[in-house]
Amino acid sequence: MILVIPSIDLRGGHCLRCITGEPGTEQLYSSYSFQPENLAKLMRRENAKTLHITDHDSIEGDDTANEKIINDIVHGIDIPVELLRSFRTVSDVESQLQNGIYRVVLNSLILTNPEDVRQLVSKYSASRIIAGVRAKGHITVLPSATPPLTAVEFALKAKQLGITRLIYTDVSWEGTLCGPDTDLLKNIAIETGMRITAAGGVSSPQHLWALQELHPFGLDSVIVGRALYENKFPCQKIWRQAEARLEVATDR
Repeated sequence: MILVIPSIDLRGGHCLRCITGEPGTEQLYSSYSFQPENLAKLMRRENAKTLHITDHDSIEGDDTANEKIINDIVHGIDIPVELLRSFRTVSDVESQLQNGIYRVVLNSLILTNPEDVRQLVSKYSASRIIAGVRAKGHITVLPSATPPLTAVEFALKAKQLGITRLIYTDVSWEGTLCGPDTDLLKNIAIETGMRITAAGGVSSPQHLWALQELHPFGLDSVIVGRALYENKFPCQKIWRQAEARLEVATDR
């Protein structure tokens, strides 16, 4: 089975999304937007094997807004944490790895500092240094890519540096719950020969089953955000019902 990786999106020390719970859990879930570390613990209790964090403030230029929260999450759960943010220097990358982040997702550094990235892969392994790309119509959305690269061209540049995994998302499906383009993902997997993590678009077990069909081609995991927060999967109803009873019991 492909691995489902829950995602936490951070801005200003808060989560961008809040879980929609069963009646009786209003107090529990409303607090999680302001307590990302507790949301991470909840995801772990709900059987998450690894966690993806996107630091939106860093991507928008502020590298400090979520530092404490990220550190609290990393040291508060017993599963690997993967971090996507704007890594401006190799020192930024090493700082996160040394502070407990298991895996970092690189993009622009692959193009601007390729030899430094090659050394990072050699030092920390391809398990901990991976590539991530956001595309629109097959073309990467990367300011550092001049002229613009296709997703496959970017992935192959990363592969030349020793990177073996690519996270791929597309602006046409991220956040839409319409499902990822499986034909596109299959082609990227075949053309690059890399391990692929799909990100965004998933809203149902059917979407997961469709992605599972790509496992023989190298797609082995998917990052899911909105669908998990909106309880789109059958198992979540069981968890939410149990948590509702727990909250009621706690309030007595």
